[in-house]
Amino acid sequence: MSLRDQFKKANLISDKDHRRLAHEARVERKEKGHEQIENEQQHKLQDLAQLQERERLRIQQQQRELEQQRALREEEAAVDAILEKAAKAGPGAVRFYFETVDSSLPCLEVSPREAQEIRAGQLCIVTRSRVGAHDYRLLSLELTRRVARLRREAVVHAPPGILN
Repeated sequence: MSLRDQFKKANLISDKDHRRLAHEARVERKEKGHEQIENEQQHKLQDLAQLQERERLRIQQQQRELEQQRALREEEAAVDAILEKAAKAGPGAVRFYFETVDSSLPCLEVSPREAQEIRAGQLCIVTRSRVGAHDYRLLSLELTRRVARLRREAVVHAPPGILN
């Protein structure tokens, strides 16, 4: 059923207009010929296919962006959880001094084993609060790398190359 027939059925055009439009269509087909009409229809179909392809690509791009945003939010939540659960340095026999970004030299009291692991680069010192607060925690090297990707400011002391 053509669009013209649907308009007629919905009483959007009169019977006289319907007949006139049908006559104009017959005249156009006769003047253009069967081949040209088919070519025009092919061009219309190609244009429609191109529009659909562009829309499909646009939707795919939007989906990728949404997925990236969701993954970033999940990673931020995971990093926050890592920082929250990072081990607090307990009272220990060794004082480990380190320099912070603001050039202060706080110290942590850690066990001799923890101090050795910090010096060896197996443990890093992070903070879960703002810069300048002295709430330091110990975190493994692998988790520190993960934290450093999103919250670089949280890593207070790490071996060279972690923050680069």
